[in-house]
Amino acid sequence: MPDSSFGRNSGGLPGRHAGRPAPRPWERSFRCPSAARRRPSEAPSRRYEDFVALHEEISREGLGAPLRPLWWTGISAALVGGGLAFAVTIGLRSAFGVEVPVFAGGHTAAAPAATSYALCATAAVIQATALMHLLLSSAARPVRAFAWIGGIAVALLAILPLTLHARLDAALATSAINLAGGTAVVALLCAVVAATSRQFPWDGPFRRGRQ
Repeated sequence: MPDSSFGRNSGGLPGRHAGRPAPRPWERSFRCPSAARRRPSEAPSRRYEDFVALHEEISREGLGAPLRPLWWTGISAALVGGGLAFAVTIGLRSAFGVEVPVFAGGHTAAAPAATSYALCATAAVIQATALMHLLLSSAARPVRAFAWIGGIAVALLAILPLTLHARLDAALATSAINLAGGTAVVALLCAVVAATSRQFPWDGPFRRGRQ
């Protein structure tokens, strides 16, 4: 069969440079010669190597070290916060008649209301600690991200009691407790991670001796 651009033994489609492999059948059928160049096969392996190198670098940095003090602080703060929420609720309801927390309502006795508020406070601190743990392993700037998320959550917790149809003193007291407790927890967890900032040099607001 003569050597032609359409023959079985053709050297390739017109416009291809000599020495390049002939296009495959589906490339000749569906793609123009200029677009038939294949992508380099080493790109996926290079991305995988970069991924492995990143995790090896993280392992060498020792990012697991701050997790123990973080969780010790978070659990301690959860227990202390739950105890304070219980004591404040009992005190305000018994001594001043303020129906804190506002979501419990005035028909609830002091002990059940204080218990529910303490459990909510404890669970919130544990969830905040878990969020910081997650950000430490996934975010480029974990402290900054946690500060933003925690600040928004505290603001919502402070505003929400004011939107409920309840006595004004109960709403204001609940809002103040949420604001004070939430701000303290966010600041405490940020401070614990910031104390180990030498292991997180990319966390901009808490760098020491870095530009």
